[in-house]
Amino acid sequence: MIAFIFLFLILIKYSAAECPSNTTEWQSSCFSFFNISTGFADAELRCKKVGGHLAAIHDGFTNALLAQEALNNFHESTQVDFWIGATNLIKPPMWNWTDGSPFDFTDWNKGEPQNTSGANCAAISTVDGYWTAQDCFKPKPFACQVPSSVYYIPTTPSYPANANCSMGWFYFPPTHSCYGANAGGFVGNWNAAETYCEDSKAQLPSIHSVAEFEYLTSLLYIDWANVWTGIFSIDNGRSWKASDNTSADFEKFGPWCPGRPLTNITGERCVAVGSIAGIGCYYDYNSTDRSFHTVCKKPL
Repeated sequence: MIAFIFLFLILIKYSAAECPSNTTEWQSSCFSFFNISTGFADAELRCKKVGGHLAAIHDGFTNALLAQEALNNFHESTQVDFWIGATNLIKPPMWNWTDGSPFDFTDWNKGEPQNTSGANCAAISTVDGYWTAQDCFKPKPFACQVPSSVYYIPTTPSYPANANCSMGWFYFPPTHSCYGANAGGFVGNWNAAETYCEDSKAQLPSIHSVAEFEYLTSLLYIDWANVWTGIFSIDNGRSWKASDNTSADFEKFGPWCPGRPLTNITGERCVAVGSIAGIGCYYDYNSTDRSFHTVCKKPL
């Protein structure tokens, strides 16, 4: 019943808006605020993995909006500024946006940008919205900008809004699949979880859309730590596969958690959906050393 409630809420969200509920929508873009302190380059890579770039600002209203929203999202952070996508490292000494859009607006603080070595990346203040040029290696939270079209769910093929799943399974229209996600369900390591799903004539989910990623993330609020996906690697993370033999394109639809993927694991590693600071993300573990809840997927 709890899983059904969360599924219902997600269906409402995806029928009512293009941007996910934990983002800010403005001018056909979805802005996400990541309260994870990291360097400029890593922040840009994390934004690219969710389908966008560090935020590019082209007018004063957007600038004020981002500063205000960041203040709301970063209120527990000790940082007073955050990374946006402006840098002079792409075509020095000119400043550019990492998304390649025209650099047609600035809001530099007095005396900025500093003409000092290492001050090559821009951060925006949550206090007054002014920009400063800073060392790109400084760890700061950041704002990503993703086109709202990334979250668009195609209307074709057209899946029914309802379908019959067996007892204990719940239908999710965006993937036209049934998910077995009962509270108090099976808990085990990845190998045991995959066997459990196969015995139910299903498999662990492989994640092929933002909708599916956020559905799995929503289950974490049932007080589950992590849920297994069907993604695994047999070559120490150099390449990924899906246990259902579909494409392993999961990185397009959700970010890795900080410090992931790991580089010090040998042998088979497997991916679980977890969260940090309320934001869904991917963790990777050895296939046998952790036990998590199991959500099985059965396409119709």
